[in-house]
Amino acid sequence: MNLGQVYTKRIVADFMVSLFSLSGHSRVLDPCFGHGVFVESLLANTGFIVDGVEIDRASFRHFANPNSKRCTLRHEDFFDIEKHYDGIIMNPPYVRHEEIDALAPLGVTKKKLQAVCNQGKMSVSGRANLYIYFILKAVTLLRDEGELIAIFPNTWVNTPVGRQFQEQLHHNGSITDFIEIKGNPFEGSPMVDVCILKFVKGLHKTPAYKHLYIDGDTLSVKGNRKPKTKHSKGLVQLKSIATIRRGITTGANRIFVNPPLISQCHLAGIVSSPRNINGYSTKHCKTDKLLALSKTCRLNNEERDYLQNCAAEIVKQGRPKALKRMIERNDTWYLIPVPDAAQIVFPYIVRKNIRFILNDGKRNVRDNFYMITSKHNPLLLFALLNNYHVYAQLERCGKTYGSGVLKIQKYDLDDIVIPAIESINQDDQSLLVSMAQELIATSDTTAIDRISDLLYPYFGTRNVRKQYDNLKNKRLNGYGK
Repeated sequence: MNLGQVYTKRIVADFMVSLFSLSGHSRVLDPCFGHGVFVESLLANTGFIVDGVEIDRASFRHFANPNSKRCTLRHEDFFDIEKHYDGIIMNPPYVRHEEIDALAPLGVTKKKLQAVCNQGKMSVSGRANLYIYFILKAVTLLRDEGELIAIFPNTWVNTPVGRQFQEQLHHNGSITDFIEIKGNPFEGSPMVDVCILKFVKGLHKTPAYKHLYIDGDTLSVKGNRKPKTKHSKGLVQLKSIATIRRGITTGANRIFVNPPLISQCHLAGIVSSPRNINGYSTKHCKTDKLLALSKTCRLNNEERDYLQNCAAEIVKQGRPKALKRMIERNDTWYLIPVPDAAQIVFPYIVRKNIRFILNDGKRNVRDNFYMITSKHNPLLLFALLNNYHVYAQLERCGKTYGSGVLKIQKYDLDDIVIPAIESINQDDQSLLVSMAQELIATSDTTAIDRISDLLYPYFGTRNVRKQYDNLKNKRLNGYGK
């Protein structure tokens, strides 16, 4: 069971505690105290009365109450709490929305979380990750002028879920401090793109934007303006400049893919698997044959007999059910619409390396690919997708399965951000096209490094190759790389 536990360094916990401006005897809650770093910092650096709750029994037993006179620890679900607090501080668990229901043995489900937040008049997207629920629940427990300090990923900033999240916060108060972290604030493996947020309930003011630099055991805070990073207006969601859709679904591959027909008149080439594509081009890939029949097709005798036999077998076996229902209604069940070939195809099951593939062979692809088409130069779009800035986004948003497999949902691909075409100067566009051509011709991944370096000023993210490698290695750890 993935509890999403990542532990904050003590020096960062001390900094976060220093952000409170509450009176000395305020009551403060840590709703997921884990190893107790915030509890210890609060007791050492403030006069606050401290409550801590932890749903994980192992963590609860591991951390002994260091000061029973000012501190009360309970083994409890934060979402069952109704008591109000002057302050709340947290490093909420990092559990993706698809994995929340796996916490049902602990009594945590998406249905329960949404019901709790709705009771607090908080509207939450069904695609919100667990830390969003933690923060919104915390807001409902704050007294007027109460303060919330939280450290969590800032990948929500440019997403629809994030915009809804910000609206809920703005309705209830203000983010007074948005602090982007440079360096590793956690014990063990670093997480990327992390922020510290301070929220004050009932207050309305413009937030201060800062950077927290972490170098070993030293901290420094700089800036008081909005950072020119990935929040830049020069970044757009992929879905705003491209059409993304699944490849061709047959409903019964054994019937429509490589059918035993002598006649070839209605057979079209189709790529069935990413393994059939070497490198980054479809031009020389292996294809299967798809029986692609439209309303205007005129069946020959061989095709008619074949389809009649297949229909009888489907009715007899009772599957596929969708085709069986169509046959029983006397619908034309064997029609398969074949769309125009996409500019770029993307295999959404990633086993090791992420790659976007130029469809210069004009191939049809099956539904284990996404098809990406835009009005822009496909080589330029190819470069804007094949870089570590995008790969790192996909590693963060994809869902992992057994053997280190990563699955990318369409909405994940829709929401990744890339530089707006008009924000890229002409010299850089020419270089990107040239590097794209090199990657396609040679499959030499050093071209991906050069594309990533060229795009750094547009994305504003440093050390992105290292971030991507950390994320990929974490996914593949234990499965053989």
